Amino acid sequence: MAAQAALTVNTRGTVNGAATATVAYNPIMASMPLVDGRLVSRWQEQSAAYAIGYSDLTVVAKPALGQVPMQTVSVRLQLPTLDVTSPATGTGIQPAPSVAYQCDMKLEGKFPTRSSASERHETLARFLSIAGQAFLLAMIKSNEQVS
Repeated sequence: MAAQAALTVNTRGTVNGAATATVAYNPIMASMPLVDGRLVSRWQEQSAAYAIGYSDLTVVAKPALGQVPMQTVSVRLQLPTLDVTSPATGTGIQPAPSVAYQCDMKLEGKFPTRSSASERHETLARFLSIAGQAFLLAMIKSNEQVS
């Protein structure tokens, strides 16, 4: 099993999507086993001023166990946006920040134990290629639909 290390992730940086900066996701929970056999790992990008504004990356791996000959890998990225607060309240006290909304992206892969390493690698390669396709980027960035 690979050791959990900090991850360097490209940011969007520009409107056209060109990466111009990177952020570091630091490990905060390394491969904690759950009772059902899943392993949970978690990283956090902690550049926000408040802990509730941290971006989380969670990876859950469930090995093929017992009667289920299928490995499952789930990846979830959460990117919160905080409410804008102002100290110009009646009391003059600025309220504590809170999360206004959160962008959330999930990926899940299921791989039968009968599949070969090259088949699993091919599945990932095709998925990563699809993730960069213009129609998908337009759906996410501009709320356009496939016609």
